Amino acid sequence: MVLLIEKLAKHYFKLENRHHPITHPHSEELSSSLLAFKSHVSKSIDQLASDLKRGSETLSLTWFERCLGLLPFINKAFAKLVADIDYPMSKWEVGSTEGYLSYTLSLLELLNSISSCLSHLGQARLSLAHGLTLVENPPLARKHLKAIRFQPGCFSTNFGKDHDEGRVFSGKEWIVYEAVKELRSIGFWVCAVLLSCLYGDGKPYMELRKIAGGFDSSLVATLDFKISEQLMDKMPIVSEIKEVNDAVADLLVVSDEVRHDAAKELQTKLHVLEKLSDDISKEVNNLFANVMTQRSELIDGFRLQKQPQKSIV
Repeated sequence: MVLLIEKLAKHYFKLENRHHPITHPHSEELSSSLLAFKSHVSKSIDQLASDLKRGSETLSLTWFERCLGLLPFINKAFAKLVADIDYPMSKWEVGSTEGYLSYTLSLLELLNSISSCLSHLGQARLSLAHGLTLVENPPLARKHLKAIRFQPGCFSTNFGKDHDEGRVFSGKEWIVYEAVKELRSIGFWVCAVLLSCLYGDGKPYMELRKIAGGFDSSLVATLDFKISEQLMDKMPIVSEIKEVNDAVADLLVVSDEVRHDAAKELQTKLHVLEKLSDDISKEVNNLFANVMTQRSELIDGFRLQKQPQKSIV
């Protein structure tokens, strides 16, 4: 479905593709609207940053759930921006439409990768839960009581290129272009950090950072500064996964006298991990559905805009 929409969009882009030279300076009113958009988004990002210590060795799923909450938040802020400047999607030129579709297609691929990681995590949880039912039979239980292993990164990086490079924007087109750049940077950053922690490997973060052209000049720069060193120089890990793995290691070495207590501790950690990872899965699924809806509405509007008007007799 995603590829079908993308092909349809490309068909219209080929028919309508053209450059728009600057015809007038960006008005003060338009610039003020963009500034208000950035200021509104920055407040939420700054709050996330204030709750995070620089160089943190682990990042919690609770914190990641809040990070994912940034995406619908900035989408609402973006919708308000285009309403404030009276430039709904139905009026967008090819440049704005193509840029937004390119970003959202990349985001859909990243959300798919996150879903795959969470599915792998769910399978590992089930194996551990089964091992706990066999705890009175240590040799058999050991076959299932193994630390959660990270899934190797396998997402595609053949996306996210700036298709607007060399294109000149003006007026409302420029406002949309600048806003979509922020959507892209924040979306890529959130997915990059979550994927790296689920993979236990900084490679997804570093690759997406490169594709995004870095995060230093984006609204997410403050957050990035606090954790970039951890993601690039050490093995990133979700704190709840680390706690489960530590509990598994303890259970495997304890004496018979305290085995029951150690098993209960692992069960508690597993329940916490299960609830938080399920909550994030639901959030990811909702984000995917919402992005698909937005893309479909934009394509439908663009298609209707290009249909010949029927004459009224």
